[in-house]
Amino acid sequence: MMPTGNQGDGPVTKAAKESLETGNASRILIWIPEESENTLKNLLERTCCVRSARQDERTAEWYFETVNRLHVASHGLNNLNISTKTPEEKAIILLVQKACESGNFEDIAVRIPDTPAGELRQRFEDLMKKKDSYCEENCVAGRRYVSAFVDFITFVNSLHSGSPDNCVNQQH
Repeated sequence: MMPTGNQGDGPVTKAAKESLETGNASRILIWIPEESENTLKNLLERTCCVRSARQDERTAEWYFETVNRLHVASHGLNNLNISTKTPEEKAIILLVQKACESGNFEDIAVRIPDTPAGELRQRFEDLMKKKDSYCEENCVAGRRYVSAFVDFITFVNSLHSGSPDNCVNQQH
């Protein structure tokens, strides 16, 4: 069982899926507050045990809902829970997620105009450096990447909202 339709495939849900599939919490820990680590590890362990014993789909739903709740509590209005976002915000989150996975700024550049001083490109390069600087076992560096990711999305949203004729939500 994977997340219900309203949770989508944003970066938090994707990391939660990977942790559930492997039984390893390291992928999802960076997306939640440090003080919730033990809660999440225990939840993941219980979810894996119950799913393997009974194939209980409600347990997996509870897991994804709890992960998203912990993430939202940590990041407030800047959270990446796409089920709570407008279509434009969802499109931006998924666009940035895709660009970060590929490491290709052009995925963003074709839809969001860069600033005159190239600030968007520079921020993306800084974000990619943070992504490249952490490994799964280093939650501190991972949380720095997540913080930069959230900040970058906030910046892209501000650029997008400042240009009403932008076509970020169109598919290419």
